[in-house]
Amino acid sequence: MAISRGDWVVCSKGRGHLRGRPSGPVLKFDDHAVGRVKEITGNFVDVWLIGSDTIWTVPIGEVDYLDVTETGDKFQQKICNICHCLLPVTRFARNQRNKHGIVRRPSCDRCRTDIDKRAPKTSQARQMEKKRPRKGEDFSCPICQKRSIVGVTAKVVADHDRHTGNIRDFICDSCNTGLGRFKNGKNLLYNALSYVKAHDALDP
Repeated sequence: MAISRGDWVVCSKGRGHLRGRPSGPVLKFDDHAVGRVKEITGNFVDVWLIGSDTIWTVPIGEVDYLDVTETGDKFQQKICNICHCLLPVTRFARNQRNKHGIVRRPSCDRCRTDIDKRAPKTSQARQMEKKRPRKGEDFSCPICQKRSIVGVTAKVVADHDRHTGNIRDFICDSCNTGLGRFKNGKNLLYNALSYVKAHDALDP
């Protein structure tokens, strides 16, 4: 299918020239990277790769039109939510199953390997583990302040500093998931707070 400016495409061979017209050595990027067509000039296409937020000049013969709405768990191929490469669904680990079939993780096996890496457990973490709230104890999460009964009305987990391996504190599983969604990063949390304030969703 012919491609046009603004179309989603997949760059099958992952090679081209970074920013600008073809000149100098050919460089590599991820095979099957997904991007959007910015310009078409002769036999070359300028593609903005969403995963790396870079523009590459790629031979037009190595760029294929992609209907992104026909990718995902129900199809043969899926786009990773981190590297944004189009890959076989088998490259995404099974997460659960619902009435519609298998639900797979949103990140590919390569990106999941990076996500799942953890710093070695430190002596500080081993000491903190001795303070882990026990099942049946009352607990108040230091983030959401919700009161619960450990292991009965809420799951309590150790919140690790992913750089040092130290345990920062024990928090409820919901807040731990929330921090994970924000990549444990201050900038994203500040962005979320600014967004909420901008839409007047917080009390003054």
